Amino acid sequence: MEEIVDVKSQLKISLPIAFESLINILMTLVDTLVISIVGTKELAALGAMAVILNIMQMSIQTINVSNNTLVAKSLGEKNLNKLKLVSGNSLILTLGISIFTIILVFLIQPIFPPLFNVDTIATTYLTIRLFGFIQSSIVTVLSGHQRTIGNQKSILYLRIFSVVLNLILDIIAVYYGYGIIGVAIVTVFIDTILAIYLSIYSRKNIKIKFVKEYFKDILKLFKWNFVERIASRVDNFIFNLIVARMGNLEYSVHVILLQIANVYESFIQGYGDGITISIGIASGKNDKNYMMKVKNVVKKLINYSSVILPFVILGLSIIIMNISLRETELQKIFLTVLPLFIIGCYITMSATYYFAILRGLRDFKFLAKRNIISSIIKIIVATILSFTPLGILGVWLGYLVYGIMQKVLSKKRYENISLESE
Repeated sequence: MEEIVDVKSQLKISLPIAFESLINILMTLVDTLVISIVGTKELAALGAMAVILNIMQMSIQTINVSNNTLVAKSLGEKNLNKLKLVSGNSLILTLGISIFTIILVFLIQPIFPPLFNVDTIATTYLTIRLFGFIQSSIVTVLSGHQRTIGNQKSILYLRIFSVVLNLILDIIAVYYGYGIIGVAIVTVFIDTILAIYLSIYSRKNIKIKFVKEYFKDILKLFKWNFVERIASRVDNFIFNLIVARMGNLEYSVHVILLQIANVYESFIQGYGDGITISIGIASGKNDKNYMMKVKNVVKKLINYSSVILPFVILGLSIIIMNISLRETELQKIFLTVLPLFIIGCYITMSATYYFAILRGLRDFKFLAKRNIISSIIKIIVATILSFTPLGILGVWLGYLVYGIMQKVLSKKRYENISLESE
């Protein structure tokens, strides 16, 4: 793999992964838009089960991140046999967790329709999706493996193909009256095709053989990465509840803002993943000069991106506001919160320098503790300010405080690690 020593080389890694993250959002959006044509009953069922599927995929995404950092380190060490075995053991863990998750969800799925107050067709949709969960999990881990070893563009093209195919087959399924059931079958079909293709494509650089040492390394990173994700999910859930009690106008604006935030956060996450790969490789080389070159390139890249991205998101936000929020009162609320929202975008992008480096150095224990601390502060600030005349503005101030806390804590940790390494 080409050594990363300049901005152009780093962009070749980060941008394809960032755009792939955006495309993954489009995959879900396509299903939602197509089902919205069928009816509100089906749309509500799809939305409710999307929450469950998102929770199910959290553990697999955690394995993926853990595997990517270890694979990147193996690349830096030029230990190709270890690289193959690490991903092989990640797949073993993926299969085990996937089977356990499928059984658990299948047993408790009757409670979901009354819990979400949706039609029982939701359980039929979920049951079909369970048949594709193992394939979907394999795709997540194998695509992450391929990105890490340098095949970012190939995976991006594969994702584009899958989104286009998904759209075409969804439209056909709905046209012939299969509705939400047809959409579920299409998703399972595409996941199966991708899993088969990636398994064949990856067969030369993955070795399925249980190695206790590597399996324990994966589990160690998995544990803290999972805690980090759980903390974020819980605080987002409470964050939504706080705004929901304010009224329909505020919550409508809040939902739109969150959708826009999902767009830029997905892009930043993918962007950061590319940086994490480079840092992971550099850590495997155990060369301080090389690591410093990578950090300097990353710093320059983040500085540019932190200026450009907020302006892009500002333009996108105005466009979406004019499309989705046409009432004057809604636009007034939206524009009141927008400055805080854009500042939050800047903070997240600028903090990615520290987030990505700490992930590349596999400091997941700190990242988990950081998320717990910042999430608690976010909830406390948002709750208190929601009772003041600031209302929704106060809640989003809590979101801003959360971003600042994450950046401050991450920067301090990064500086401490830098001092220790000198």
